[in-house]
Formats: sequence, structure tokens, C-alpha cells
Amino acid sequence: MMGENDEEVDATVLVSSKHRELIGSQVLSCKQLCDLPDEILLRVLDCLSTRAAVRTSVLSKRWRHLSKSIPSLDFDDENFFEKSQFLNFVEGALSFRDLSPLKVFSLSCYVAEGESRVNTWIDAAVRRKVQELCLCLVVEIDRPVEYTLPYGVFRCETLVKFHLEMFYNFRVPSEVCLPNLKVLTLDFVGFVNDISFEKLLSCPSLEELSLKSCRCGQIEVLNIGAPNLLKLSIFEPEFFAGLNRHCQLRIHGVRIKSLRYHGQYGGGDHTISCPSSLVEAVIVAFYPAEENPDRCADRVFKLLKGFSNVERLTLFYEGLWDMNEREDLLDSFPVFRSLTRLKFDISPVYLDCRALQVMLSQSPCLRSLVFARGLIEDSEMDGWTLDPVPECFLSSLKEVRICNFKAEDFELSAVRVLLGTAEVLEKFFIHCSRHYRENFQGSLMKHVMKLPRASDRCAISLEFGEKCSGCSRKI
Repeated sequence: MMGENDEEVDATVLVSSKHRELIGSQVLSCKQLCDLPDEILLRVLDCLSTRAAVRTSVLSKRWRHLSKSIPSLDFDDENFFEKSQFLNFVEGALSFRDLSPLKVFSLSCYVAEGESRVNTWIDAAVRRKVQELCLCLVVEIDRPVEYTLPYGVFRCETLVKFHLEMFYNFRVPSEVCLPNLKVLTLDFVGFVNDISFEKLLSCPSLEELSLKSCRCGQIEVLNIGAPNLLKLSIFEPEFFAGLNRHCQLRIHGVRIKSLRYHGQYGGGDHTISCPSSLVEAVIVAFYPAEENPDRCADRVFKLLKGFSNVERLTLFYEGLWDMNEREDLLDSFPVFRSLTRLKFDISPVYLDCRALQVMLSQSPCLRSLVFARGLIEDSEMDGWTLDPVPECFLSSLKEVRICNFKAEDFELSAVRVLLGTAEVLEKFFIHCSRHYRENFQGSLMKHVMKLPRASDRCAISLEFGEKCSGCSRKI
């Protein structure tokens, strides 16, 4: 350990490369720690764990002064053998630290005899004008599962990022004022008041919102109305009952650009309404096992209609095929006038599926088409082709990508159809599965190159390996 006068250390060693460009040549010329300005030494402390940073207070008077202003505090009870050690360390560190603004306060702990002690710590962070608050609170199974955070959290004007993870029912006060909150992440949180909850989801500066496995109980209509919201992510595992199956999810943000939804899509009134500003949507939807195909088809139709304004759409569900025999839905299929990129992450996609053909015909501006888990043509008709040919195949479709290609006959047939009908196609990518040689002998490239092409500008590329460069997934 260094003594108070033991400062004969090359200062540049303690400054990471990512910070060097911010320091300047004058600071880099320093040969002793004492020559570095407080700002740089605080950066050094910020790179250490909270326990290590606090321990620097014994090095010298200057280090003691600096350690009182550590920019970030991170407390995790898993890093302590005994609970008493953790409690004493948190309270000691908070009492030792001055009231200068706090950049990050992160707390992960097991809440035992009550939340008053935890709330005292959180209040201490709020008083220090915390910018990023990260709370992971583990509840006792036999305790009441309702929790109220300190009121000051919801009136913290400096708060920019807020991450809350806990299995409690979470009570939000009637008044919420977080004028600078930009990023909100809620994991496993239950809500008992939809009106107050909606106020939290509608903060004026909120740009990114993530809801993971949140329990919304009997909320029938959930409004997300943050005026500056840009990204929204909702994740519900299949085994987890989060949103009420009859819940209407209404997104009112006029600036939202990206939406990712993973969850159950079922129930009579479960709808997602999106604004016209939406640029990208990723939908992973699964359905209750007891649902019959007709009802699933109705859900799919309603879902797609809500996303008809999107520019880039990724689909991870197979409910589209349930619409094949529903003439009423196919005849009134929504038009995707802005859609330029369509990606299917379903294994596999059937090119002869009527619903797929209708969706392609209703996407007149489509430029890129991706089949991330394969494409087959299984009509059992010799020479089958697309009839009628979708408008985008004649005017706008420039790129097709097929991944997980095994070179089976019905896959080669799908390639034949696409190459023979897409008249303005410029790039055709095939990423081959490592098992393709089990189904095809000889040169696959030569075989594909011999297939008729409607576009004389189409370049064909074959890729091999575990990861497909175009869809960023392992095969």
C-alpha cells in the first residue's frame, strides 16, 4: 500500500486509453499522482469498485478529500460474506461522502426486516442529486408484496436514468415530476394503479422505455404517452403472465422510432396501437395454446393493422399462416405503404403461403426481404410461381437474403421462383447451413447461377459459416 508521500508512480498508468484523448499533453507529462488535477483523479476513482475507492481515503489527506466525492456508488450485498458487513459499509460510505452531485447510485440487496433502511439509502442518493439510479431489490417470499419507494425519487429533477428491478407490487404516487428522465427500465415490477403508472410512463423527456416481465394485473387500457419517446421495448416470457390478456396497449408518442414487443398476443381486446412515426418494429408474439386458428387469425390481422405504417418490420411468430383460409381477412389486408424492409425469423417460411403472398402484394415499396431461418416452396406443383407477381417484385425489391439454407429441393424451388420473378433485384444472398452438403452434391453456386433470372443486374452471393452477416444470428 502507498504511504502519504509514496507518489513516485507514472500517472499515465492510472489513466485508461479511452480517457487519454480528453486529458491533453500537459497532463500526460505528469510523473507523479500529486501533479494530476482532481478531475482526473476522480475519473480514476470512478473506474474502481466502490469498496476500493473508499479505501483510498487512508492514503493521504488529498485522497481522503477526493474519496468523499466519488462520482459513482455501487452496493451489492453478494460481495459481502455477512449481512452486517454490508449494512455497515453502505451506511458508512453514505455518511462519509459529501453532498456533491452523484453520477450513479446502484443498489442490489435482499430486503429483509423492512424497507425503511433501504429507503433511507435511496433518499441519501436523491439528496445528492443523483443522475442514474439503479435498484435491484430482492423480496422475502413470505412478506407482503407491496412496496413504496421514497417520494423524493419521483420528484428528483436531476434523474436521467432509472432502472428498477423487484418482485414487489410497486405503488407510484399520484404526483410524478421527473423533468429530465430520459431512460426508464422496469423489470419484474407489479403495478396496482394504472393512472399513476401511466404518469410514470409519460415523463416529458423520456426517450427510452423498457418493460420486462412487468405485472399489470387487471389494467384494461395501458397508455404510454411520453411525447419524446423514441424507443420502446416490452418483454414478457411465455411462462410469465404480465399484461392482462384483454389489455389494450396504446402508444401515443408522436416521435417513437423503434418498438420491440415480445409476449403473448391473445384475448378479446388485446391490441397495440402505434403512431405513424414508427420506423422499426420487432414483434415476437405467441398465442395461448387453447386458441383456435380462426381466433389466432383475427389477432394476427389486428396486430399487423396496428403496424401498417412501419418502415422496417421483423416478425417472430407463425400466426400469419392461420390467415390462409380466411378470405375476409385476406381481402381487407392492410397496406404497408412505408415498408422497405421485411424480415421473417420463423422456421421455415412457406413461399406458397397465401397470407405471405398477400402481405408482399400489399407492400409496394419493399426493398429488402430477409428469411432468417429458411424459405421453402412446398406447393407440390411443377413449375409453381407467384401469380400474380407482387408489385414490389416489379418495381422496388432490390435485395433478398435467405439464411439456414440446406439446399433441399423445396428450398431450391423457392430460390428459382424468387430469381425468376423479381425484375429489379440487385443482390441475392444465400447463407448455407453447415449441413447443406448432405443434400446437395457438386457446386451449389454453379447450380444457382444456371437458374433463370428476371433481373440481369442481380448478383448472387453464397456465404458459409455459423454466423450470417446479414441477419446477425448463428445458424
